[in-house]
Amino acid sequence: MNLTTALLVAAAVLYLLIRRLTGEPLEARRLVLPPVLLVAWGGYAVSQTFTGATLPHALLDGAVLGAGAVLGVAGGLLRGLTVRVFVRDGHLWYRYTAMTVVVWVALIGARFAEAAAGRALGADAAVITAALPFMLGLSLLGEAAVVGRRGIATGVPFAPKAAGRRLIRR
Repeated sequence: MNLTTALLVAAAVLYLLIRRLTGEPLEARRLVLPPVLLVAWGGYAVSQTFTGATLPHALLDGAVLGAGAVLGVAGGLLRGLTVRVFVRDGHLWYRYTAMTVVVWVALIGARFAEAAAGRALGADAAVITAALPFMLGLSLLGEAAVVGRRGIATGVPFAPKAAGRRLIRR
């Protein structure tokens, strides 16, 4: 499960980076639904690892998860500030910038450091690994909050569903 979870999360991040680096229409559904699904998947996975945990270990694991959640949301909010939101074909589009990638890399490094610190304190490695989709989802929700608000502030409509089939070139 640990390797599978890590590989699935890595594949999701890579797919997302490629799509958003090339630019894509800003659809409200695509902005919110994937992070919500990741939070649900990760929340379920974490809940399964807490079965039978003693109170002191559960508290430590919860504290490590809480720190990771704060890091994820804050990082997503910061990353959202680096995303370029623009108008094309009468609706909103968005594209990751070089700074967005820098923030992604910094957040991945911070997540590894946070996980290593949690393990050093005695947190359950299975809980930390199971939380990967949860933390990624929270981070993407933070990003979506900023990008969505910036999109709404333009007064331009979000993209219709069919607009997602066309990608832009630089």
